[in-house]
Amino acid sequence: MKRKMLNRLVAASIASIMTVGMTGCGGNTDQPASGEQTGGDTQASVAEQTGGETETDAPVQDTDAEEDGMAEVRIDPTTGEPFDLGGMEIIIADWWTGDPEEPKTDFQAAQREYQEWLQETYNFTMVQKNYAGWGWEEGSIGEAFVQAATSGSDENLIYVLTNSAATAADVSQGLMYDLTKLDGDVIDLSAEKWQMNGEVNSWKVGDAVYCFCTGPSEPRGGLYFNKTVLKDAGIDPETIYDMQADGTWTWDAWVDIMDKVQRDTDNDGQNDVFGCVQNNGGMIYMCVRSNGGALVTKNDDGTFTLTADSDAVKEGLHFAIDTVTNKYFLDYGNEEGTNWEDYKNLFMSGKAAFMYDDAYCAYEGGWLTGQNPVEVNGVQLDQSVDYGYVMFPKGPKGDNVTNKSNNLYCLPASYSDEKARLLMFAYDVWTEDVPGYEGYYALLDNLYGGMKDTRSVDETIDMMTTRGVDDWHAIVPNFNPNNDFLWKLDVGADVDAILEQNLPAWQTAVDEFNASLKK
Repeated sequence: MKRKMLNRLVAASIASIMTVGMTGCGGNTDQPASGEQTGGDTQASVAEQTGGETETDAPVQDTDAEEDGMAEVRIDPTTGEPFDLGGMEIIIADWWTGDPEEPKTDFQAAQREYQEWLQETYNFTMVQKNYAGWGWEEGSIGEAFVQAATSGSDENLIYVLTNSAATAADVSQGLMYDLTKLDGDVIDLSAEKWQMNGEVNSWKVGDAVYCFCTGPSEPRGGLYFNKTVLKDAGIDPETIYDMQADGTWTWDAWVDIMDKVQRDTDNDGQNDVFGCVQNNGGMIYMCVRSNGGALVTKNDDGTFTLTADSDAVKEGLHFAIDTVTNKYFLDYGNEEGTNWEDYKNLFMSGKAAFMYDDAYCAYEGGWLTGQNPVEVNGVQLDQSVDYGYVMFPKGPKGDNVTNKSNNLYCLPASYSDEKARLLMFAYDVWTEDVPGYEGYYALLDNLYGGMKDTRSVDETIDMMTTRGVDDWHAIVPNFNPNNDFLWKLDVGADVDAILEQNLPAWQTAVDEFNASLKK
C-alpha cells in the first residue's frame, strides 16, 4: 500500500483529515479490550475506501471522460453497450453515516468529482447513510435486513451488518445472496480489493460467498514502544522495525529486549523500569493469535469448533503468563487508588518499554498523540513521549498478525440475479481507485497526523491491513472469554487450571450456537 501520490498527501492539510468516517475508531475515543463486541467498530464508509485495481473481464471503451482524468467506461457484456442502471437510486445502509460534507482535501474533491462522473455515466445515484440503528433489535439495521430477505423486498439497498452471531445465522440460514453467481461477470472476487481484508473468504460456506468488504482492514492491536526507554538501555529502536521487516520479530526477540530494559536504576533493590505494561487481557489473547491459535475456529460448512485446548493456544497462554506477565509486566492493578487505564500513565512516563494497544490510540487527536490534553485517573498524561508501533511478535507456530474487526456488506437472497448484478456493478465501480490517487488510503493521513514516526505507518500499518485474523469466539452467544478467563490470567495464575475450568461452558456455547445455525 505504498502511496503513489506522495506529493499530494504532503500538500494536504493534516488538520482536515478527521473526516475519515469511522465513528468508533477515531479521535481519542477509547474502546473495549479484545474479545468484547461493540457497535462502534466501524470501517471508513465505502466513499472513502480505495481497494486497488479491478480485474474483471468486462470490456471497457475509451471516452472523452478518460481524457478528463476519469476512468474508462465499462461495457455490459450482455448488451455490448456501456452499463446503464436505468436511474437506480442505491442506498448503502448503515447505522452511522451522517449527512454528506463538503470536500476538505484535494482527494475528497477528486473523489466527489469521480463519483459524480460515475453516476452520470452509468445512470444511477448512490448514497451511504444511517438507515437504521446498530445491532439486531427492533428498529435496527439487522432487523431491516432480515425483513428484506424474508419478504421479497425490491429496494435497491446494500446492507452493512456487524460481525456478529446474528450475521452468522443469516449466512447459515440462506438469507444472503451468493456473490459467486456474479463472479467474473460484474465483479472479480479474486481481485486485490476484495481479497485484502479477507472477509469474502472468512464468511464463505463451502464455495459460496455471502459477505464482502473492499479495501484494507482497519489496523488494530499491536505493540507501542517507548523510544527513550529503549535508548536509555542502549537499544536502537529502529532495530525493532528492522526485525519486523526481515521476519525475525519473534517472542524471543521481544523477551531479549525486555530483559535488557528491565532494571533497577537507583540500586534500591526494586525495578524502576519494566519490560511492558498494558490492558492485560488484550495482550494475553494476542499471544494466542500470534502463535496461530484461536479459542474457536470456523468450519467450511459455516459451523464452529472449540479449539481452546489446542497446543497453539496453550503455548500462547503460557508465554503470556509464565514469561511476559510473571517476569516483565509492571503489575499495577492491585495498588490502592489505581484503575485499569493507569497503564497509559505508566507507559508515557517511561516506567515500561512496551505497551499493547490498538492503532486508533494514535489516530490524529488520539490519547497518544499529544494533540489534545488527556487526563487518566486524575493524572495529566505526559504526551511528549517519542514512541514507535510494530506488529505483535510472532510465536513458534504463528506469524505477526493483528485482530480483525470489519463491518460486513451483503445483499438479501430475495434479490433477483439482475438486481444483484446491477447493485454489485455499482458498488464495484464506486469503490475503485479515484483517478490520480491510485493506491490512496485515506486513513493513512489520519495516522501520519498522529504517529510519531513514518515507519510505524509505512511498514506496520501497511502490514496490519492485510494480516488481520478473525476472533470467532466473539460471535458465539454465551461465550465469555473475559470475566472467567482472560481477566483471571494475572501474575502467578495457573494457566492450565483456569483454561480447564472454562472448557465445558465454552463447549456448550459452541454446541448450542451450531444447533441454532442449522434450524
